[in-house]
Amino acid sequence: MVIAAVSGSLSLALTNLNRFLANPTVVSIQKDFRNWMNHLPAATGCLNEKISYEKAKKYIKSEWNVEPTDEQFSYFYDFVKTISNTTYFNLGELKRFEDDKTLAAVDMVKLVTEVHPDLSGQLVTFEKRYKAKWKLILTELGICITFNSKFANLLEIRNAGVLNNSEPEDNILKCHYLNRLCYARYDSDPNYPLKYHIHSYLDIAHINLNQFHQANISDEVEINYKMTETDASPDIRYLSPTQRRCRFDNEPLTNNLPYYSTTICFVMCRYEMALKLCGCKPFFYHFLDGKTCDIRGLLCLSGHADIITQSPLRVGCKCAQPCNLISYLPQIPKFTRWNKGGFLDQRITFRWGLIHPTTRYRRDILFGFGDLVVSLGGTFNLFLGISFITVYEIAYIIIEGVFRAKNSERRSKIIKVVPITEEITHL
Repeated sequence: MVIAAVSGSLSLALTNLNRFLANPTVVSIQKDFRNWMNHLPAATGCLNEKISYEKAKKYIKSEWNVEPTDEQFSYFYDFVKTISNTTYFNLGELKRFEDDKTLAAVDMVKLVTEVHPDLSGQLVTFEKRYKAKWKLILTELGICITFNSKFANLLEIRNAGVLNNSEPEDNILKCHYLNRLCYARYDSDPNYPLKYHIHSYLDIAHINLNQFHQANISDEVEINYKMTETDASPDIRYLSPTQRRCRFDNEPLTNNLPYYSTTICFVMCRYEMALKLCGCKPFFYHFLDGKTCDIRGLLCLSGHADIITQSPLRVGCKCAQPCNLISYLPQIPKFTRWNKGGFLDQRITFRWGLIHPTTRYRRDILFGFGDLVVSLGGTFNLFLGISFITVYEIAYIIIEGVFRAKNSERRSKIIKVVPITEEITHL
């Protein structure tokens, strides 16, 4: 009977322990949407041509003392233009500059920053008191601009090489469910059209993006996005990422970066592959440690670009789902072309808005540590009649027995030593 009771209690205890370790969370549905503050989608825009001719002239003059009238100017201009538009997909265009030693020491981050065109457009949002502004960032897509992204400070070029704190939550634009005009609009320079990528404020732009929105001269493009959100209860933070099967944005995989998101994890995988294959990193990973590739290093990466730019899952990159997950589904775009002259046909307008959700998913604890303690206590009490006080008494009796045995052994040694000591004293 004792063996059967012990076996039964251990079997149920292990079952509950495995349940706690493997799947202690549950996803529930929330419907109190009238009280929600929803995040406006973040936007990243990249110019089709990331170089200003006037700025390029000044840069070439300051670096190599070459004027536009010199024969070598077109050669250096082609180099500057190639670097400015560099991504993983066009690294092979640097082949003609491979043996030029005058280009070996070029600071590529400084180059792309100094020749990037100035932004002359106007960014406005539904919140009139909010000072909306773009931030210049360097990504796998090259130099771009971003708005309403939590990790914009990480990619910002202003402090290259310095891991900045993430954007405070208070600076991320939100709007109440009852506000049906939740939008942002950018009237850009017609000379510099952009490609836009709309994403969550917890994501960054990366090379595997396959959905861009292009607005051309005299076009006004309006797209609304339907939002789907899964947030996490604060109570699940004490669970390990393996237990809850997700990671919070302040739980990085390595010390190299202070934040986590699925897209940051993808970038980290490609960064590690670049270091492994060629021993250096591309200059657009300016926020990560390691040797920056020169021209030959970039050409080495061009030979492995097909591997590096594959889907991360194909190359064995396992990235956990974020605990706070927001995705946006684009609705049918609305296009308007202004072609009757005047001011409107001399600009490019891109407007993105939010369609508020009426359902939200929430990760919560289904079987927490407290439930585990209660279940273990009930199991052992049912089968063995053991409670916390019983365990305490057993431990107390064992410890007391050890001390008594030690004291008894010490007293017996003293009794044996005393007669010998007295006899020596008598002699």
